[in-house]
Amino acid sequence: MTFKSTSISRRALLQAGTAFAGGATLGLNLRAAFAADAPKPEKLTMLYATSEADSDAIKAALPEFKKATGIDIALDTMPYNALQQKAFAELASESSYYDIMIVDTPWMPALTNKIAPITEMILDPQNSEGLDIKDFIPKVFFDTAVYKRDNSALHFDKTDTIDPAAIKAGGFDVYGLPMQANALTLAYRKDLFDDPANQKAYKDKTGKDLAPPATWDDFAAIASFFTNPAKRMWGTTLMAGSGDWATDDFKTLLAGFGGDGHLVNDKFEPVFASPEGVKALTFYADLINGKKVTPPGTTSASWDEVATSFSNGLAAMTMNYHDLALSPNVKGQVAYAVVPMGAGIGPHFGTWMLSVNSFSKNKQWAFNAIKWFTSSATQTSALAQQLHPTRASVYAAAINDPAISQKFGNFYETLGKSLAVGVGRPRLTNYSDVDRAIWVAVNNAARGAATPEAALKGAADEVNKALANAGYK
Repeated sequence: MTFKSTSISRRALLQAGTAFAGGATLGLNLRAAFAADAPKPEKLTMLYATSEADSDAIKAALPEFKKATGIDIALDTMPYNALQQKAFAELASESSYYDIMIVDTPWMPALTNKIAPITEMILDPQNSEGLDIKDFIPKVFFDTAVYKRDNSALHFDKTDTIDPAAIKAGGFDVYGLPMQANALTLAYRKDLFDDPANQKAYKDKTGKDLAPPATWDDFAAIASFFTNPAKRMWGTTLMAGSGDWATDDFKTLLAGFGGDGHLVNDKFEPVFASPEGVKALTFYADLINGKKVTPPGTTSASWDEVATSFSNGLAAMTMNYHDLALSPNVKGQVAYAVVPMGAGIGPHFGTWMLSVNSFSKNKQWAFNAIKWFTSSATQTSALAQQLHPTRASVYAAAINDPAISQKFGNFYETLGKSLAVGVGRPRLTNYSDVDRAIWVAVNNAARGAATPEAALKGAADEVNKALANAGYK
């Protein structure tokens, strides 16, 4: 996902992590794991994101990697837009400078001929130590790392179990190992929800117990209950400003209302302009313009603005990709829940992966390095640096770690559950064109500039043209 700061940076909202828990306990015998016939380099070069993929976790792990292998990692970190430009430029020029690259999922459909498939390495028994590939959350693994080289738009259709041999037999390949997983989660003011007076008032009003919303109808009812503009309190925030965030809000609701949260299916049909899509966008716009449960400025809000509004005590609920903290002058507690269900569920998610540059002269060593950085042991140690893990075992470790629970509450438990049911983006080399058409439609409907049906129809027409121009139709 693209992070653009229009107020305060995403990471400025997060607390500084504690020191990386190092030592020999990270478990992999890397000297033995590296192929004996691969010349050992003095260093490997890695291209990585700054705040978007929690580079602090990688930086903190570098000394332990050097200790385990004797190899330095020369790490270059860049903000999102510069990183994408750098990655594409390096690969287009067939440069061997970077051995390891972090890749965001929207980029990968254009890079299957540039990023090295690692399926054969995974299948090699010599590389099995510490890999435990079935420990990755299946939905995350397949959405992030599994592609068909000559038809990168397709999704692998058997995603319950990670079986590299079956992936290979199906004509697909693995192109990296997932590292940083982001999903839209619901944050709410636990102190407000637990308040006995609020519980009684909500029960008297609705006949239901006040609890994190299980359905979108519950979400609307709870948002209405907490909205009190005279006290500068609104029920929820929404990310209806012009940007990728509005698409993410919409596709989450689209899946919740029973539609296809991928927006465009593998037949290149814009399925977001469906009856379910119209219902979802109608519901969304009504929260803003009818029920008026969102703060002023919602139609220009991004994830930064909604996080700030929530942090400042202006909303009882919000949706975002990371844990949130209330401002010091706001007395209360934050807790988390999976986004509500309707006819279905599908919080937007997107994951980064560590991949091997096809033009690297150190592919075997690079593979073992990404195996180490994405291992359960390394990811578990990186929890303190606010890494969003990609392995089931790491979420289990987070839930059972009192220090992590004290610091982050139930965020990791919620994130793990959200990733298990999340829905990613369509696999398109021109996804940015699709994204823009949809966020414009969402913003137009949210502002009342178009009906939801007309907005989505216009977006579908634009998407069809964009897909044809890109050669998909």
